Amino acid sequence: MGIWTTTAQGLPGEDEAVQFTIRERRVPLRGQYRHGEFATRWWHYPACNVNRWSALEHEPDVASVDAFDAHAAAA
Repeated sequence: MGIWTTTAQGLPGEDEAVQFTIRERRVPLRGQYRHGEFATRWWHYPACNVNRWSALEHEPDVASVDAFDAHAAAA
C-alpha cells in the first residue's frame, strides 16, 4: 500500500487501483479512480467527497469495478 494523499494534494492516475475514505466513513473503501471519480463495485464517489486516497498494488479481483461483473457472469 502507498502513502495516504489528500485529494487537495493530488488525484490518482486513470484506472489506478486505490483505497480511499469518504467524508461519511472512516473505514477505507477499495476501488479504482476512473473518469474523475473513485469507483467501488457498488458506487461512484466524486473526488470532492473523498478525503484521502492511497494507491494499491494492482489487485484485479478486488479493485476492478469490472471484475465484479466478470465473477458474477462466471458464477
